[in-house]
Amino acid sequence: MTTRYLQLAHHHATGVTLTDTVLRFVVLTQHTYGVIPERYAELAVPAGCLDNGTIIDKSRFVNFLKGVRRAHKLDHINLVLDAAQIQTLTLSTKGAAPLYVREAIEKVFKLPAKDIVYEYKAVGGKDTTTVMQVTGIPKTVAQGFIDAFRSAGMTVITIESVGHALSRALLPTTPHSTALVVSIDTQTTSLTFVVHGRVAQTLHLEFGDDVIIKAIMDTMAVPAAEADRLKQEEGLIMQPSRAIFDTVVDDCVALVKHINETYIAWRTAHPALPPLEMVYLTGAGSTLRGLDEYISVGLRVPVAEGNVWANCLSFDEHIPSLPQQAAVRYAAAIGVTLVAPHMLNLVPHGHKKMLHRKHMVRVSGKILLSFILGVAVGFAVAKLIAMPGIHTRILDVLHKIQARW
Repeated sequence: MTTRYLQLAHHHATGVTLTDTVLRFVVLTQHTYGVIPERYAELAVPAGCLDNGTIIDKSRFVNFLKGVRRAHKLDHINLVLDAAQIQTLTLSTKGAAPLYVREAIEKVFKLPAKDIVYEYKAVGGKDTTTVMQVTGIPKTVAQGFIDAFRSAGMTVITIESVGHALSRALLPTTPHSTALVVSIDTQTTSLTFVVHGRVAQTLHLEFGDDVIIKAIMDTMAVPAAEADRLKQEEGLIMQPSRAIFDTVVDDCVALVKHINETYIAWRTAHPALPPLEMVYLTGAGSTLRGLDEYISVGLRVPVAEGNVWANCLSFDEHIPSLPQQAAVRYAAAIGVTLVAPHMLNLVPHGHKKMLHRKHMVRVSGKILLSFILGVAVGFAVAKLIAMPGIHTRILDVLHKIQARW
């Protein structure tokens, strides 16, 4: 495989994204020519199971997960959780970074640091200022999802933020100084700033593809499937009727304005970071025709439609069974399975130790099995060699094969 593609940690991997209303998964396999999707699905989470990214009815949620495992044969998963519970923020500090980070994370979550699973890394700086990226989740929330999946027969290997998973799927392995990933999902939009290949901050807006679809449905009096087709085929392109353009343009103006204001505020707060170079657009709402050009004009920055397979494979060698128009909904699920520098894992320390012990047991078992098989084969070969006339028999077989050819 060429070095420009990322790989899976193992031959098979499963990425899962979970919100209050939707669970999406994709099962991927490592091949010599890239990472290939095998199975995928988008499933509605039953109402009343989750609220604001936390489990409110564990029994019902576990039963739902059991049905998912039975129907789709999932076991070990890499999980991206709801944005409401995982916070990724940028801090500029001149003092002791660990102390400053601990105070900041406690202020955000309103919890003691010991009750938060968090990681932080330097993403830039200037003179005496260090700019830090901090990502965290309440320990009880992370452990609650780990326990729920375990009760359903699945093991959570990693927990990651939406921004980290998206950036790994979409951004080139040779990073920009600063890039922005705009992901318009069904109900929310995430803005992820990435500096020198490292996620710096992820922010979320209460705006999603559902708003666009509903507006078209109401204006044109069409079902959701037809509204989605009109969104993709007409969108922000001025057709003779202008009906679709007029329906969605105000929401798009508001979105671009909010993105621009968010970037200005972020850049003003952290002047030591380099300016924005590139925007990548993904998610269900990214299929609105003309939206990439509209954002580019509004932000005065190049905008590219994100290719979720960019770090997985080449279309010259393989065409995935998951088409691009649908794949944008699975970008985070794909990204969370890929291995790259600057990864983080927000599972609690105790769970990491348990996973490590299980891994060591599996490795030791394989080594022991290989040793036993090696000894057995050695005895068999030795016994075979000791048989009278064995060399003559082998030569006779070889002569017969040669005579036939």
